[in-house]
Amino acid sequence: MNFGLRGWSRVGIGTARRALTVITLLLACSVAAIHAPGHVSMDTSVQLYEAHTGLSVSWNPPFMSALMRWLGGGELATTALVILHVVLLYGASLLVIDSLLRARERNGNTTVTIWKMLLASAVVLNPIIAIYAGIVWKDVLFGALLAGGAACAIAALAEQGTPRGLYATLAVLALAAALLTRQQGIFMAPVLLLVLLADRGRRTTLRAWLLVMAAFALAVLFLQQSAGQAVRDSDSRSTSVGFRSIMIFDMMGIVAYSARSASELAAAITPQQLRAVRIVYQPSRIDSIASDPVAESWLNGFTPTALRGAWWALVCQNPGAWLKHRAAAFATLLGLSGIKHTLPVHTGVHGNTAYLQAVGLQERRSLRDLLVERVAASLFGLPLYRHAFWLTTLIVCAVAWHRCALQAPLRRTAGCIIAACALFYVSFAPTMIASDFRYLFAAIPLIGLVILVLAFGAREEEHAP
Repeated sequence: MNFGLRGWSRVGIGTARRALTVITLLLACSVAAIHAPGHVSMDTSVQLYEAHTGLSVSWNPPFMSALMRWLGGGELATTALVILHVVLLYGASLLVIDSLLRARERNGNTTVTIWKMLLASAVVLNPIIAIYAGIVWKDVLFGALLAGGAACAIAALAEQGTPRGLYATLAVLALAAALLTRQQGIFMAPVLLLVLLADRGRRTTLRAWLLVMAAFALAVLFLQQSAGQAVRDSDSRSTSVGFRSIMIFDMMGIVAYSARSASELAAAITPQQLRAVRIVYQPSRIDSIASDPVAESWLNGFTPTALRGAWWALVCQNPGAWLKHRAAAFATLLGLSGIKHTLPVHTGVHGNTAYLQAVGLQERRSLRDLLVERVAASLFGLPLYRHAFWLTTLIVCAVAWHRCALQAPLRRTAGCIIAACALFYVSFAPTMIASDFRYLFAAIPLIGLVILVLAFGAREEEHAP
């Protein structure tokens, strides 16, 4: 018997599956118990009120409000969403781990290296996931749905027989819900759907793609119609306000970074307004404009049509200032300037007092909430709390994807997830209006899935012990 390092560096696949399953389930149950009934912010209080009344009063996409209405509203809905986050986020990792390890076993591999088990454990034990799973934000729900949908698509690829159809159906439903939860879902969900076709040949890809997209379109229409009936939003305000906010933030940034005087700028502005905007402007968020009535009066003076014209004129006249503004804002979002302005965590129940009372909630901070906040604060200095770290990790995964020996279906799978994450990051460069950490949260669980695919999907030689 060989007791050398090579013999001790591998473990049986059955043992690996059991160990990782126990770790994941214990952590998932602990996270759910610590966070329930969930942390509620101002945005969440508004959406809980929408779920209670069945009428949209905010600019949020109405799907999450409708989901909370279906889940019973109030504290019942927030508790259910915490459980849903936990099931989707931790279930996604467990499903991918189990599916890929069993696929390896079917291919004749009986062991897996210890370092890959440790890497998978690190993905599961990611403290950012544990902290954010309990916050009732649409950004967390969006990330959980994307992770769950991508994991089901991977399982459909790795499984054989009847489970493939079940996992494919769940993937379509989860990604359709993600599309309706946050605007970025409109391009991320279709890219992740390509995973379902990763094992198809060229002759069947077009037919299969049409079938998958038809099923996806039907799922989106069904969920959208159901959500619209649950929470009415006939004005489609969530789209119009988004573009207006982007233009206002850009105009503030251009004025702040441009060296031109008030009379030289393409949009009408008084010297007093110019000075006020330059004083209050911060690349971290649009809200700073509200701190000075003189600066705010400049932007409030534009009609919607005039605002579009002024924005375009300023961008064309000052492209360098616009690029500086966008670069500074994106760098803040990535955490390159620290996390002071990124709202790294939220605990307790806070929000609109009248809305909270209407749904039977009161503002609170429990000992558990303080514990979660204290644990999160102890991590603020780590790279984990910088999106620049996760973007760098994605780039490293892309390099590994290019170089490691993956079977063609799994190579396409990892490529789809990497592409979806890359599009997600790029989409915020020209559109972000604030630098809160939650906005890019959805990339973190997806990057974890890429790591698992690269670890357990790569071919390797087995050595006899």
